[in-house]
Amino acid sequence: MCLLLALFTGLFFVTECSAQPGNIYCGQQTCYEVLGVSRDADLSAIQKAYRSLARQHHPDKHATQERKVAAEQEFIKIATAYEVLRDAEQRGEYDYMLDHPEEMYYNYYRYYRRRYTPKVDVRLVLLGAILVVSTIQYIGQRTKHNQAVNFLVRDPKHRAKAKELALMEGRFHVKKRDVGRRLTREELKEREDEVIRSVIVETVDLRGDCGVPSIRNTLLVHLLFLPFCLIRLIFWAIRWIILFFILRRPYGPEEQEFLTRWKLGFSQARWEGLDEDTRAQFMQLELWIPEKLLAYREKQAEELRIRSAESTNYKRYRRYMKRVGPAEINLENL
Repeated sequence: MCLLLALFTGLFFVTECSAQPGNIYCGQQTCYEVLGVSRDADLSAIQKAYRSLARQHHPDKHATQERKVAAEQEFIKIATAYEVLRDAEQRGEYDYMLDHPEEMYYNYYRYYRRRYTPKVDVRLVLLGAILVVSTIQYIGQRTKHNQAVNFLVRDPKHRAKAKELALMEGRFHVKKRDVGRRLTREELKEREDEVIRSVIVETVDLRGDCGVPSIRNTLLVHLLFLPFCLIRLIFWAIRWIILFFILRRPYGPEEQEFLTRWKLGFSQARWEGLDEDTRAQFMQLELWIPEKLLAYREKQAEELRIRSAESTNYKRYRRYMKRVGPAEINLENL
């Protein structure tokens, strides 16, 4: 987008500038003429000429306002010429422009591309993007965790249990006076919620997406540990192939849990978010056995069909299809 903008901007200025290639750089003169050096002058000669002309035409060296204005314009032209010639890459583009004035559009394109393209290190941009994404991820984790805790604080069952634990441990002491004044009902309610919230945070094990926020679950940390994770994955795959494909050993508890989670399509966070009883029920299904996995999927499909048949919307749809029939499409409808 920036390159297209630079191209169209350059083409716009072509109509207002003379066809002389030096106009967009140093005006009617070439940058070499402005500094008073030849085209084969080295960087040392260019720097020497620039310092001499800069001292001579500096605006502060002139007394009257008119001479200061004229000197300032000349000083800007000298500084522009020096900026062009001191950079080897930009000087090469400028020399090409002087040697090939007939390639007007290409020369203008390169000039405005260099002028308007932001000179930012791509590595810094990538690092900044990674930091922004990681920050958003961490904030999202905190938000989900706080929402889960707030839900438990408002839930009557968990609230009553947390209040009972606080009273048993002697932690639920809400004073009615604070700094010599009587607390309002709202302040007492806030202190009670704080105690209940602290008890819930300490006693309830929130897992999965609602777990305690951690920087280990951000993109930055994942990228830092990516080589280590790849090495672990390679060793894990080699071990799996040797033990269970070559040696034909039975699956252990960890392998059975992994296969169960994988067959169900659960992520690690979602699996850890399940309670112990639910995970035990899934493990009892022995889904790592192909025959039992097929039976489980058929059972799930049958239950889904029954629920759909009992659904009001599905019954309405079946009555509509029975009365109207499927839609017909012919060439006149296209």
